[in-house]
Amino acid sequence: MKIKYTLLFLVIILNNSKALAQSEDGDGDERVFFNSIVYLKDSVVKKENNYEIYIKDISTGKIKPFKYAVTGSGFFVSKDLDSYLVTANHVANQISLEGEIYFQNVDNEKRSLKLKELVNKNSTWISHPTADVSVLRLNINEKDSMYLDELGISSFSYSSIKNELTSPNRLQDLTIFGFPLSLGAMGNQVSPITKKLKAASDILYLNRFDNKVANAFYLLDDPSISGFSGGPVVIIKESYENPYSNKRVRMSPDIVGLVHGTINDKTGGFAAIVPAKFIAETIDLAPSFNGKYVYYYSTGKIWSERIYKNGFPWTVISNFDSKGIAQEMGTLKNGNGTLIIYNEKGEVISEDSYKKGIFQGSNYVNLKGL
Repeated sequence: MKIKYTLLFLVIILNNSKALAQSEDGDGDERVFFNSIVYLKDSVVKKENNYEIYIKDISTGKIKPFKYAVTGSGFFVSKDLDSYLVTANHVANQISLEGEIYFQNVDNEKRSLKLKELVNKNSTWISHPTADVSVLRLNINEKDSMYLDELGISSFSYSSIKNELTSPNRLQDLTIFGFPLSLGAMGNQVSPITKKLKAASDILYLNRFDNKVANAFYLLDDPSISGFSGGPVVIIKESYENPYSNKRVRMSPDIVGLVHGTINDKTGGFAAIVPAKFIAETIDLAPSFNGKYVYYYSTGKIWSERIYKNGFPWTVISNFDSKGIAQEMGTLKNGNGTLIIYNEKGEVISEDSYKKGIFQGSNYVNLKGL
């Protein structure tokens, strides 16, 4: 199975020559995140005044439910061993496991499949108690991890989520990703739509448009568009050239929110954004990996053994080079300490620091090893 180490300044390590080639274009730092954006689609029975509407075929007399399409945007997030699909709660409420998702994989190919192909049969959407956020955990056992690799799924890192109840700096450029009006999702290619905006408020407490429950939001300086709901709001940081490898180093983005909808009247409006803190809280409510996990080299030899708790590295048990010789593994125990990450050549890539299982940052990063 493939090693999935996420570094401090990387969203995910991409083995993707096509994406790297595109990164030389002016929008490369934005385009690399396209692989993590998802279009969701399902059909639901139309309801009115607590009644479901059915229609009758005059020629045959058969009665069938009157259905219409529901769509939305979402994105993949990885928390070490765990992978999640994140969207708005008001979108998830209408997307069943029979619903479809469309995305561009790391080879820039269109992939479409039903949600039930990515999850266990008993999987359900996990929703935040109050905020407009829902997540669905993807399968994580070894067979399913290999399946996810074959699909070419890419993810934002959980550590990129700004886990604090604040609005972004109003001078900072923000990018929202999604599929408004289903644009970018149809045809032979999936290509998310992007929109550049800025924050227009501090934290405000407003009623959700779907259930009228008061929640914390911040506003952007332009209305949202139908179909952006559930898409991420991201601060993109410019990549730079690794002087040792002549490769572009991806700076980790900041995920600062999720699109809820629009606050408007006939004169105009603002996009209402769910602060990113609630994305992290919802992922923390979802199932995650607990127990011992073993990483292997492509030769089948053991690379590293670790204990995970609630999806986070908790204790490092061992670390070996490709010849089976023990190498320094760090001090991580019971969620506290350091974890040393190596590449397959046995070179140290980074020394990561954890406190209560939460990644605190890297004490050391070796650019030569990337």
